[in-house]
Amino acid sequence: MGRDRGIFPLHRLEGLSDGIFAIAMTLLVLNIPLPGAEHGVESDGDLFNFLMGTGRLYHTFAISFLMLGIFWITQQKLFRHLRSTCTAHLWASLASLFFVCLIPFSSSLIGRYDNYFVSNCFFHLNIFFIGLFILLQWATVKKHPSMLKEGVGADIMRQGVRINIVLPALALVGICVAVFTPTWSTAIYAVTPFMVSRIRGRN
Repeated sequence: MGRDRGIFPLHRLEGLSDGIFAIAMTLLVLNIPLPGAEHGVESDGDLFNFLMGTGRLYHTFAISFLMLGIFWITQQKLFRHLRSTCTAHLWASLASLFFVCLIPFSSSLIGRYDNYFVSNCFFHLNIFFIGLFILLQWATVKKHPSMLKEGVGADIMRQGVRINIVLPALALVGICVAVFTPTWSTAIYAVTPFMVSRIRGRN
């Protein structure tokens, strides 16, 4: 039965996921440059001015790190309920990790071209697809309860599905906001904790 349904142990997926998230989160800091000779830094004042001039890059780093952290925590919460995985869940996981790998690039893009719609749209689409495939992971597990540990009820999975709709939805809102004000479109993700808390409070 297990072989027919493509059931696999979970630990290798957990290791792959943790490694990719760790590398992507670490690479984000490479988007923040050190001052070079061309910046003419010769005093504390010059260095301070340089750091203030790259402030947008710190904002981008913080937003991107936060988003990856939220996605990682969400995936860990799902893994906590699983005793195994299946082919469909593996493919959904790999798809989400593919877009996780793109975050350092899309983060660098909005860090350098924060006032352009295309760069912000690319970043929001990156977030959208990570969220979409993590949502698909939850939906796949909900459809195959044999993958769950004993005692994990359907209500937990339903709540997980609802919570994981939040970030893809916010990403689409972010694209709409970017049409009018690209620079501030990433601020939409600040409401994530409030929306998640509201969903939890309904249960």
